[in-house]
Amino acid sequence: MPLNSFVRENGEITVTSGDRLTIETAADFSRVVRESLDASHVVAIEFEPAVEIDITGLQVLCSACRSAAQTGKIFTYHGPFPQALANIITSSGAERSTICKHNNNSTCIWFGGAS
Repeated sequence: MPLNSFVRENGEITVTSGDRLTIETAADFSRVVRESLDASHVVAIEFEPAVEIDITGLQVLCSACRSAAQTGKIFTYHGPFPQALANIITSSGAERSTICKHNNNSTCIWFGGAS
């Protein structure tokens, strides 16, 4: 499934990850997420089951979450947390279960609060 977005009946925008969330696709993914956050209060990512994610993809997710939080919006995900994301978090040493001051003092769903 390619990178895509759609609006749900409740106004939430869901962005699909496509097959890759990597340095090669980060600019397009970032643009779609930014446009979605401009248009909706809640933006959720729906990951492809076998999505490939690298450290750049992880940075885009973190940046989007931080941007959403700074504007009082919500950036989250629907469906299963992808194994590729869990693997890059673990292998990069980014795991954390502490409060994120950039995410409304909530536990980070991307770096340790998920699953």
